[in-house]
Amino acid sequence: MRYALFGIALFTICPGISAQTDLPPTGLSAVELARSATCVPLLIRVDALDDLLAPLATRSRRLISINDAIALEDQNAVGALDVSDPLEARVREWFLADAELARRFVTEQDPAITAERALARSAVKAAMAAAITEIQTQADAHLSANQDLPTQSGPCDGAILIRPAVLAACQSGPGRVCEEAAAAPSDSSRYRFVESVENLWEVQELRPWTAPSALRAGAAGQLDGARTLGYARIGNVVLTVAFSPLLRDRADLTPEEIQRYQATSDALGLKFAHPDLVFVPALGVRASLPTALDGEARYILHFGEPDAPDVVWSGTASTGRPLEGTVPLSAQHVQKLGAGQPIMLTAIRDLAGAPEAAFAIELTNVNQAQAAQALLRYMSNQLSTDLAALVGPRGQP
Repeated sequence: MRYALFGIALFTICPGISAQTDLPPTGLSAVELARSATCVPLLIRVDALDDLLAPLATRSRRLISINDAIALEDQNAVGALDVSDPLEARVREWFLADAELARRFVTEQDPAITAERALARSAVKAAMAAAITEIQTQADAHLSANQDLPTQSGPCDGAILIRPAVLAACQSGPGRVCEEAAAAPSDSSRYRFVESVENLWEVQELRPWTAPSALRAGAAGQLDGARTLGYARIGNVVLTVAFSPLLRDRADLTPEEIQRYQATSDALGLKFAHPDLVFVPALGVRASLPTALDGEARYILHFGEPDAPDVVWSGTASTGRPLEGTVPLSAQHVQKLGAGQPIMLTAIRDLAGAPEAAFAIELTNVNQAQAAQALLRYMSNQLSTDLAALVGPRGQP
């Protein structure tokens, strides 16, 4: 069984050892069987929490919509109100009464009518606000009772599960994940299953590098955009690599670091000016590899094959957390990225002081050159202007 968007390269390569492209890492079975067994009770809790929150979310959206209609005095909302619901029936009565008062005011021009309308409007708005607050209170209570769930269930989110391990864990109780594991696969299934760890390692997905956008302010006020992202997945190992400008406060850098960043920009012909910030093209890497899968001690991100890598970054294995890092790029590595040379993450075993490649995940280079070159042009021609508009000189808003 094999699922693929594009081909992904797997390697077990070192001098004198042939490639083993079909075998999963030796530790994958223990990791994934444990994941599937552990995820069953957690996913049952997630589903139960979703079942509690879903009607509250639906009700909240409806009340917010009605509240907007009140604010706009939109009489068209009257026909959609549910008169069997006490609150919506009250809102309907207010709409009808307010319309009658509005007609009276046109005829009588009595200021008392305006005051009566304002009082009734405030009362119905207060009732709506109280109802929305009560819904949020209920939702907060459910979330507080399950505050540990997002962290605990994180490794289960989007994971492909081993069906026999799930069914074994489901003997202790029912749940949606158990029902789907026991049923035939369906397009409406919420969860994905494979029959064995070997099948899991055959699930492969690659996505083209994304098109970069201009720098902008994110929803939480952070800087967003100005990056292109490469994505690869084998089984439950997801690798993302982001190419973007790394912005640093000049005051936090040594003169040597500033000089090194500037040398990279000069070598690439990048123009950038800001009184407080400096930048350098960088790669951010993230991989869902909290535990070593094949006895590896570290990982390297590199151009070229694992037996002759041009290393960009390295990280430690088995930290208990996702593999993460950000590395300023040399001009040479930026040029390789812009030329479309593929990037690979390789797991390295250190055997008697001799490094050996355990397995590797390669990103596709589809749209890599185009996206990287477009982002480099943006860094040189527009980044300074957009950054100045978003982050003014220190001491200014």
